[in-house]
Amino acid sequence: MVAAFRETLRTKARSVGRALSEQELASFETHYRLLQKWSRRMNLTGLKDEEAIVRRHFLEPLVAADLLEEEGTLVDLGSGNGFPAVPLKILRPGLDLVLVESSEKKSAFLWAVVRELGLKGTSVLTRRVRNLGDLGDLLPCRYLTLRAIRFGELFKGTGGPILRPDGKALFFSTPEQAETLRRSPIHGLRVTGTRPIPSNPLAILAILERESV
Repeated sequence: MVAAFRETLRTKARSVGRALSEQELASFETHYRLLQKWSRRMNLTGLKDEEAIVRRHFLEPLVAADLLEEEGTLVDLGSGNGFPAVPLKILRPGLDLVLVESSEKKSAFLWAVVRELGLKGTSVLTRRVRNLGDLGDLLPCRYLTLRAIRFGELFKGTGGPILRPDGKALFFSTPEQAETLRRSPIHGLRVTGTRPIPSNPLAILAILERESV
């Protein structure tokens, strides 16, 4: 099973122009193995097909990895099963990673992944985030990622800066959500670009940066 996963991932990664090292492949395999093991006890992914898991969970971070550099803190909201943040940490090991997850059970899974992969500079915070005030001790950060989160309520109102001046926010969203972000920007942020996600024609990566003062 794992060998087939490795070959599928290698092939899909090449299709988006990313050649993975043996060490990266081994780390992705570990994440996949733990995902399969823990999914027997709890709902971590509704996908059962190996190729679908590769496309949905592992391919999306590969599309975004070149937008990140090796320094700074990446805060991931609603980390759940560890995507996209854990693969991004594997690809950019110099980043400090903070996984923010409201579910204690999913946080336990994330800690298991962190321990088995030996991800230095990584922490898991079990915290329900309703608004930016709940992230006051983590912001501003250099990178902020989220996927499958309704961010309208989360980012309402004003407050301190969300990103460092050299930071980026990466929102794995729908084209409609990206257009809403353009029309009604989050305070202090602006959409600077979007990228299609090859694994899902109904999804898009919205890239936001700090608004110039």
